[in-house]
Amino acid sequence: MRAEVSLIIEVLKYPESVLEYNSTDWQIILSQGYRHRLLGRLFCLLSDKQLNDHIPEALRWHFQSMQHLSLAHSRDMHIEKLKIEKALKMVGVQPVFLKGLAYDLAKDASSKGRLYADVDIYIPREQIPAAEHALKLNGWFQEEMADYDVAYYRNWMHEIPPLVHKERAVTLDVHHHLLPLTCRFAFSVDKLNLSKAGGHLVLDRDDRILHSACHLFMETEFNKGLRDLSDLDLMFRQHAGADENFWFSITSRADELGLGRLFFYALRYCHQILGTPVPQQILEKCHRQWAPSFGLSVLDWLFTKVLTEPVNANSRFALRSAHYLMFIRGHWLKMPLHILLYHSLHKGWKGFMSMLQRSENVKE
Repeated sequence: MRAEVSLIIEVLKYPESVLEYNSTDWQIILSQGYRHRLLGRLFCLLSDKQLNDHIPEALRWHFQSMQHLSLAHSRDMHIEKLKIEKALKMVGVQPVFLKGLAYDLAKDASSKGRLYADVDIYIPREQIPAAEHALKLNGWFQEEMADYDVAYYRNWMHEIPPLVHKERAVTLDVHHHLLPLTCRFAFSVDKLNLSKAGGHLVLDRDDRILHSACHLFMETEFNKGLRDLSDLDLMFRQHAGADENFWFSITSRADELGLGRLFFYALRYCHQILGTPVPQQILEKCHRQWAPSFGLSVLDWLFTKVLTEPVNANSRFALRSAHYLMFIRGHWLKMPLHILLYHSLHKGWKGFMSMLQRSENVKE
């Protein structure tokens, strides 16, 4: 039997490896597919390689049902897309779709077998008041939230508080920037390049991939890390195979937007973990330009841990520590020290008071 941690990665890198799997291996793949939210993607990957008949019959329904669920999610999101556009059209706003739905609209390979938690859109900040009004009239509302948390979103973040539709219960994240306003990597949204996909606005290819890299490598929680890394791997493979100038184009774009460090991490860990075929000269160029001057070996250990192993209450101390350190790192990247300290103290105090309140309720 192969090492558990590496088994699902082996399938993502070399789908043909399933030809050698025994029943125990398949049980591990099933478990890890659920944990990493990659079961639908694995089924699509094996189907593309005409290998899905090698999935044991007793387990195949798990993979197929997740694929059916993915298709159902995609249909629902496309319906939601039209409703959002219709609501915003009344105030002259055209949304730019981001993340999962954008991958689907643009026919990126990363959309196959994907589950959708919410819809993400970008709207210029000056259009946010009108857009919020139109969305409210059409059934989207802000869930109850503490005043501090509302102010946190409004003053520091790149999006307004999440909206939920009162009938369909779909969450809508409305962005006015792609990165938090306090983030050290924030850039002017005037620089964004947009394109049409099926008549709908999305970020163009390079910006779409770079946004995915930013989202992952500034993350605070990594339990979907392998799925997001697989998104990048699939998009790199797809677009590099279709355009011989792809690597030059996206590297230049990362430099232009000031996202070189995050792009370097995307290339490095896609290549190291999933075997993404990045040209050696691109890896070397990005390493020279954007690798941190110290601590890269520590980051290698941390990223390898958090991107390949979700954490839970039963996880080993080393894994829990890695996830916790990356949680701190993510907040550090998003907020300058004075805001981070204030935010941490506020959340800590709130958590302490909530604990005391629960204790009092138990005594009563």
